[in-house]
Amino acid sequence: MSQSQQQIITAIQTCARQLGRVPTRVELKQITGISYPTLRYSFGNMARALREAGFEPVSTSQAISEEDLLLDWAYVARKLGKLPGLHAYLESGRYTQTPFFRHYRSWLALPGAFRDLVRQRRLEDEWQAVLEMIGPAAEAALAKTAARLPDTRNHAATRQPLPVKAPVSRSRPGGRPYRRACFPDRPVAGPPLEFDALAYAPVNELGVVFAFGMLARRLGFRVLSIQQEFPDCEAMYEVRPGIWQRVRIEFEYESRNFHRHRHHHDGCDIIVCWRHNWKECPPHLEVIELSKLIAQL
Repeated sequence: MSQSQQQIITAIQTCARQLGRVPTRVELKQITGISYPTLRYSFGNMARALREAGFEPVSTSQAISEEDLLLDWAYVARKLGKLPGLHAYLESGRYTQTPFFRHYRSWLALPGAFRDLVRQRRLEDEWQAVLEMIGPAAEAALAKTAARLPDTRNHAATRQPLPVKAPVSRSRPGGRPYRRACFPDRPVAGPPLEFDALAYAPVNELGVVFAFGMLARRLGFRVLSIQQEFPDCEAMYEVRPGIWQRVRIEFEYESRNFHRHRHHHDGCDIIVCWRHNWKECPPHLEVIELSKLIAQL
């Protein structure tokens, strides 16, 4: 066990003695100054650190009500003066991301859910500052979330057509021409693959995330977290045999999208993409081109 791990264990035990119970992440930081990213770097998560310190983690995610979650989210927003992203909330909030995603599936759904709660409970005066932060952003976030989630209703007439055109300069095997346009109400896929559970090549960033999840272990990664903020992912990476370090990963369908999205070069270590087409990519950024790796595998 490293010295930093032992220090965290000692801090947890000290906290527990002072509180008379198992400490939360926020209490651990308030009493000892150890932040959650520091703890996560050494142990991966709070539960593992508590077990190493001789305590059994309290699993409360099933018992946490939606109101408790939303109010704690709002407390953090009021403290920060802005709506918190996932990382910002984990630094200051009481709960992990697990109960949030169990209830809401997307972090983007929280502003609208909180606004609805305040209206139902008639708490507008108490939470006016947070409601002003939400404003019209709640509708935009809800619309964005709905677009990401599968539509289980039979409302094909309301779906927006996809602005995707099929190739017209090539022909199918046998000489038959391709259609001039795709079906507007159906998703598209890339070429077929003979690779595990991924039947077709990705055509967007979410497909890249899924492909990386399938390959991460073979590539020497142990994922710590995936988030909506930049960078998309943090993981431990085997940089040498038996030597691991934390790295920051950004997912892109094409590597040049990293530049188009105006990401900071010093905020990321690795770009994971399907197609590497960024010739001016800085040399310190490692690029993992999944299409070539899968072809080799």
